[in-house]
Amino acid sequence: MATMLEKRPSIVEREISVTLTCPEMQQASRGLTWASAAKTIWLFTADDFTTFVVPETAFGICAALSGPLLTENDSPELLPVLKRIPTVVLWNWLNLFIFNLANQRFPESVAEDKINRPWRPLPAGRISTIQTRRLLLLAIPIVLGLSVYLGAWEETALLYTLNWTYNDLGGGDDGFILRNVLLAIAFSQYNKGSLRVATRAGFEILPRTWWWIIITSAVIGTTMHIQDIKDLEGDRAKNRRTIPIVLGDEPARWSVAIPVMMWSVACPAFWGLGVGGYVLPVGVGSAIAWRTLRQREIAADKVTWKMWTAWTGVIWMLPLFKDYSVFVRFFQQFGSVL
Repeated sequence: MATMLEKRPSIVEREISVTLTCPEMQQASRGLTWASAAKTIWLFTADDFTTFVVPETAFGICAALSGPLLTENDSPELLPVLKRIPTVVLWNWLNLFIFNLANQRFPESVAEDKINRPWRPLPAGRISTIQTRRLLLLAIPIVLGLSVYLGAWEETALLYTLNWTYNDLGGGDDGFILRNVLLAIAFSQYNKGSLRVATRAGFEILPRTWWWIIITSAVIGTTMHIQDIKDLEGDRAKNRRTIPIVLGDEPARWSVAIPVMMWSVACPAFWGLGVGGYVLPVGVGSAIAWRTLRQREIAADKVTWKMWTAWTGVIWMLPLFKDYSVFVRFFQQFGSVL
């Protein structure tokens, strides 16, 4: 056992090895300007902003606007809640930034991104793995401190633990079941944190809110592997055990299409919506299911993935389909002013 431990390279040694063997990485430490550094930071999260930060922000804002359905505020005001959009975006982006730094810094991740996302900072040679690790060490306490200020430090603290489990302990690569479970738990914290930042609420979460968070987490855990269909080659390079790799392309596609259709019906049913409340989620969900099963080119899979993120945004909006009184109050007040 001692011999095996001695032969296993540390994370730092692996980072040094990649840095010394990749000419692109050797250029990363040369001539960084503030503009270049800002662009590098942005590129760590650029391709996840519209597919992650925007839907999670929508969850928090829509939940806050739904008033007594999910919060203790019986009559929320539209404009004050909308003014909190930048802070909800900031909280989500900061936590995404931590996750992506932790996820993208490993040599295996760099190899994967050279195939799937060559514009990211590490495969593009904008920053080295050692610099990325140091940036992560600096960012962790800063983001936690800002989360305390924004009112969602508890969620950030749990996300740090999940990041460690997913990335450093290999939970994201050690089988698709564990990976999906970790992602579902993580999204529960992103959703709950978004709600807290949007409402400026304390630690009291209503029972129905917990159920909605559990349901939306289940939506993620049973459908998010749609992203693995488009990332097949890169995941193979990283030796990930995703559903398309382990079970094959056909079962993977069915394992997305069926839950998407199921949740497109179950989520409106949870809120007791009328027929009109089913139109948008079922319509978008049906399009996703059809494309997943019939449109199998890589370019088509990428479009379907983006449609899935839009579909989750529709699901997150359903509380407002049930209680839209915040808009009625706003237009009544607006009309009285006119």
